[in-house]
Amino acid sequence: MTSMIVTAPPAPAIRNRKALVFLDPEDGPEHAARRLAHALDAEGYTVRTAACGDEEQRRVEAFLDAVEPGDLLLVRWSTESGWGRREFGALMAEFARRVERSDGAALLLVVDFGWLITVDGGRSHETVGRLRVSGEPVSAAAALTTSATMPGERPGRTVSLTAILADGILSGAADLDGDGTVTVGDLFRYAEERCAALGADRRPYLLTYGEGELIGVAATPGPARHLGPAFGTALARLAVTGDPVPPLSATELVGRVYDVHLGENARRLLRRATLLDDDEPLTPDLAYLLTRGDPPAAGDEARTAETATEVEEAVRELLAWGLLGERAPFTDPAVRHAAAARLDAAEHARVAAALRRRRAAHRAVRPRTRITGDRWTITDRLGHRVHAEAVAAFIRHPDTRPPLTIGVKGPWGAGKTSLMRMIQDVLDPGAAEGRPAPIHLNRDQTAPTNAEVLARVRTPRDGAPGRAVPGTLPLREGDWRPTVWFNPWMYQNGEQVWAGLAHEIISQVTDRLPRGERERFWLALNLARIDREAVRRRAYRLALIRLLPVALALCATLLLTVAALAAATLVPSLGPALRGGAAAVGAGGTLIAVVAAVVRLARFLGESAGTAFAGLVSRPEVLTTPPDLVEGLTPDPGYRARTGFLHLVQTDMRHVLGMVASAERPLVVFVDDLDRCSPGTVAQVIEAVNLFLAGEFPDCVFVLAMEPDVVAAHVEVAYGDLARSLPPGGLERSGLGWRFLEKIVQLPLSVPLLDDGERLPSYLRALLGVRAGAGEHPAVPVARRGTGEDTSVLELVDRLEARIRALRPSADDLDAVARQVEETADAGPAETRIGGLSAATRLAADRVYDDLYSDEKAYAAIRRVLPVLSLTNPRELKRYVNVFRFYSFVTYRRALAGAPRAGDDEVAKLALLTIRWPHLLTLLTRDPGDGPTALDSLERAAPASDAEWSRALAAAGLTGAGEAGTRWEALRALLTTRPPVAPLARDVL
Repeated sequence: MTSMIVTAPPAPAIRNRKALVFLDPEDGPEHAARRLAHALDAEGYTVRTAACGDEEQRRVEAFLDAVEPGDLLLVRWSTESGWGRREFGALMAEFARRVERSDGAALLLVVDFGWLITVDGGRSHETVGRLRVSGEPVSAAAALTTSATMPGERPGRTVSLTAILADGILSGAADLDGDGTVTVGDLFRYAEERCAALGADRRPYLLTYGEGELIGVAATPGPARHLGPAFGTALARLAVTGDPVPPLSATELVGRVYDVHLGENARRLLRRATLLDDDEPLTPDLAYLLTRGDPPAAGDEARTAETATEVEEAVRELLAWGLLGERAPFTDPAVRHAAAARLDAAEHARVAAALRRRRAAHRAVRPRTRITGDRWTITDRLGHRVHAEAVAAFIRHPDTRPPLTIGVKGPWGAGKTSLMRMIQDVLDPGAAEGRPAPIHLNRDQTAPTNAEVLARVRTPRDGAPGRAVPGTLPLREGDWRPTVWFNPWMYQNGEQVWAGLAHEIISQVTDRLPRGERERFWLALNLARIDREAVRRRAYRLALIRLLPVALALCATLLLTVAALAAATLVPSLGPALRGGAAAVGAGGTLIAVVAAVVRLARFLGESAGTAFAGLVSRPEVLTTPPDLVEGLTPDPGYRARTGFLHLVQTDMRHVLGMVASAERPLVVFVDDLDRCSPGTVAQVIEAVNLFLAGEFPDCVFVLAMEPDVVAAHVEVAYGDLARSLPPGGLERSGLGWRFLEKIVQLPLSVPLLDDGERLPSYLRALLGVRAGAGEHPAVPVARRGTGEDTSVLELVDRLEARIRALRPSADDLDAVARQVEETADAGPAETRIGGLSAATRLAADRVYDDLYSDEKAYAAIRRVLPVLSLTNPRELKRYVNVFRFYSFVTYRRALAGAPRAGDDEVAKLALLTIRWPHLLTLLTRDPGDGPTALDSLERAAPASDAEWSRALAAAGLTGAGEAGTRWEALRALLTTRPPVAPLARDVL
C-alpha cells in the first residue's frame, strides 16, 4: 500500500459540522444510510437527509455553496443505482472544483462504490491517491469510496461502505490509534480491515487534498452502559435487524431506533406522544388524534378507516420495539426525553392545542357566560359582502337612474340589517359606524353672526342652499353616495312616519356639515318661512336692550349738565367754574356714551346668531307640532296648521335633498324592519315611498329590508275594506298587498342562504370565537374599507383597471381575466379576497364591466322568453328590464367571488319569474333541507306529462290533490324553457 499525501496549508479549525446524506432507493435491513445519519447526528452534526432522485446534483451544489468559514461538510452519495465510470469521474471532477472554490475548513465525500480500477489487470493500483485540485485552496478535502478488487465489471458481492463507517463511528472501533478522535484516515483503515475480514470483493479507496486524512470526523465514544430490563426488547430487536453496535445510553438507543428503524407514522406518533401526561396511556383514539392531528371526521368513513389502519400499524411498530408502556405512554422516561428532542415548536403548538381541546371535551368545563348580542355588523361572517358590493355597484352604475327601490327580503334574523349596513359601508364609508364623511356648502366654517342675520333679512335670498360637496373620501368621489338610515317602527302614526322620515333625512344629512355651515343652512331655510319683518323688529329690540345702559348714562350726563348750568345762574360767583364743568361733563359724557353705544352695538352684531336667534340657526323639531322658531315671531301660518304639515315636511326635505342629491349622485335611504311595523305604519311607509317614486323627490334610491309575506299581509289589513271589495284572484294572481309591493319594490333581492356546507360552520365558529381546524374552511374574510384608508388604494384600483383593459376582455371572460391580473399583480391584502379576488381587483373589474356589458345581449336573452312573457303593461315591461339588468349585475359579481357564472338566458327566466309571480317566490325557493326546492320539482315536471305536472303542483301547495291546475299553464310554459333556474333562484331569490 502506498500513500500519496500532498502538503497544503493547514486547514482552519472546524467550528460547525454539517452533513447531507442521500438515502438509498431500496434501503436494506441494515439501514446503512439512516445509521450513518444517526451516527453523525449523535456527534453533533446538522444532518439533512434526501431521497435519491433527479435533484441529487442540484442539492449537492446548493449544500456545498452554502459553506461558511470553519465548516466541515460531509456528503454521502449513493451510487448503487448502476452508475458507470463516466458518471463517477464527472462526480469526482465536480467535487474537486468545489474544493477549489470552498471557504470551509474541510469537505468529505462518501460514495459507496466508485470506478477506480482500470481494465489493465497487470498494473498495481494504489488505494490512497490525490484529488485533482488546482491551486492551493484553504479547505482540506477527502473522498472515501470502494471499488472492485480486480478490473472488470461491478462486483456481485456487496459490502456497504456506509454501514462500515456508521459502525466505526457509533462503536468507536474506527479509532485505531486510540487518540480519542476518529479521523478520515482512521475510517479508511478501519474500512480496509473490515473488508478484508469479511472477504468482500471490494476494496476501500481514499482520495485526499491537503490534510484530508487528518480531518476529524467524530470523537471516540465512551463505554456502553447497562440499560436495564426496560430496554431489553429494543436491544434484542437491534441485534435481529443487523445493528451490532451496542448503544451507549438509553437516549442513544431511542434515537437510533427513531432515526434508523421506525417508519414515518411511527416516528410521528412517538414524538407527539411525548406531549401526553404520565398517567395518560396511549389509547387508539389518542393515537389517531396524534397521528392525524384531528379526530375522525364524520361522513369520511373511507379515509378514516385507511388512516386508522396506518395508526394501528404505527402502534404495533412501537410496541414491537418495547417503547410504549401499559399504564403510561412510555416504558422509561428516557424514551420521552429522546423523542421530545425531535419535536419542533410548530408541531408542539399544533398538537398541544388538539390535545387541550380533547381533554376539555372529556372533563367538566365551566361554560362561558358571554351572551352573543343580536346586533347588526359590517364584519362579514356569512359571505354577504359580495352581494353588498354587487348592490352598491349597481346603485352607482352610470346607467342607474333614480328614483329606484330595491327590496332586500328574508325572514326575521336572516341578516337583512347587516347586509344593508354593508351596502351602506361600501357606498358611504364610515356612515354605518356613525363616522360619515363630511360635506361642505362653502369653506366659511365660522358661525353666522347677528349682523349676517340682519343682512339676510334686508336682502332676501333664494331659499335653496346650493350644492354640497363631500370632504376627504376613501374612494373616488364619483363612487360616493350619501346615505340615510330610517327605522319606521319607531313611529306610531302616519304623521309621525312622515315626520320621522323627514327628521332622519334632514338630521343625518345636515349633521355632516361643519357647525358654521350647518347654522347658515338652517338660517337660510328658516328665514324662507317666517316673517322677516318680525326678525328685523326683534333684532332692533335686542339692540336697543344692549344700548339701554348707554342711554341711561347719557341721561345722567344731561341731568348733571343741566344742574350745573342752573347752579351757575343761582350762584353768579361760581358761574364761570360751573359753566366750564357743565361743558366738560356734557361734552365728555356724550362722547363716552356714543363710543360705548358703538362698542356695544358692534359687539351685538358680531355675536353668534345662536345666542339671539337660536331657533333660526338650528334644526326645527318636526316630530311634534312645530313651535315658534323665535319667541315673539309670527311664523308662516302653514307652519302651525295641521293641514300645512305635509307641505312643511316636503319643503324641508326638498331643500335638504337639493343640497346633496342629484340624478347622477342620488341619496340612498335605507328603510329597516318594515315587517316589524304595525299595519298602519307599513301603509304609511309605502305611501311615503310612492311619493318619492311619483317624482316629488326623484333623486333618491330606497333600499327596503322586509319579509315580503308579512308586509303584504300588513297591507291587506291596513286596506281591508278595499281588499274585500276586490274580486278573488286565486293563487295565480297576487293579492292587494303583493300589488302594493310590486309597485314600490322594483328590484327584489334575497338575503343569501346560510347553507350547511360552508357558511353555517364558519358562522358558528365566528360566534364562538373558534378558529378553523385542519381541513376546514375559515370564516369568510372581511373585505371592506374604512374612512381612514390611504388614497394609494384608489391608485391601485386604477392600475388594476388599466391592466385588465390591456388584456381586452369580453363580458364573458372578464372574471377569468381579472383572476389572471390578480395572480400577476400585488392586488392588496389577502384578507380582503373573496373567491380569489381582492377588493381592489373586484372594483377594477366593475369599472371594466360597466363598459363591456351590451344591451344587445340583454335584448337577445329577453327576446327568447317573449313567447311566455305575457306582459302588456308598459310599466311592468320596464320593471322587467330593470330586474333583468339588476340580476345580471348581481350574478356577475357572484361569479367574481367564485360562484358559477349564470347565463343571460337564466337571468331572463329568473327575472320573469320575479315579475309575474312575486307572491310565489318564497314558496318556490323555500329551503327544504336535503331535498329539492318546489321550483326544482316544478321545472322537472313541466316538460313531462300532465299527471306529473299536477302532482308537482299539489306537492308545492299550489293546487289540491287531483286538480287539473290549468290556471298555471303560463308558469308551466316558462318552466319548460331551458335552461333550468332552480339553483340560481335558490341563491338570488
